Amino acid sequence: MNHTRWKLARERAAVDGYTEPAEVVAEREQIRLAHDLGQLVYDRRTALGLSEPVLAERLGMTVDEVETLELGGMLPVTADLLVRLAAALQVTVDLHVVSDGHNTVAFGERAA
Repeated sequence: MNHTRWKLARERAAVDGYTEPAEVVAEREQIRLAHDLGQLVYDRRTALGLSEPVLAERLGMTVDEVETLELGGMLPVTADLLVRLAAALQVTVDLHVVSDGHNTVAFGERAA
């Protein structure tokens, strides 16, 4: 079987002229951004040798909330959350927002 011919239902529908409502597109983008942020948080936490409880204390969250964050389930991604993450993980947070919906989030080294 040739899997290269498989398409998502939304891709097939787009060929037929269907466009998703803006709210659905925005929600999907928010979910993708939260997932990317969660991976960054996990990677940085483990690089620093921090446990989830220690990071939770630094963020003023519960361990369950840190776990949810790392799994990409912390929605919506807010400016307050990004500020707290920058301080707790000793990084800069770069959020690039563009009109086409391919927003990106990245951590950078904090200047000494």
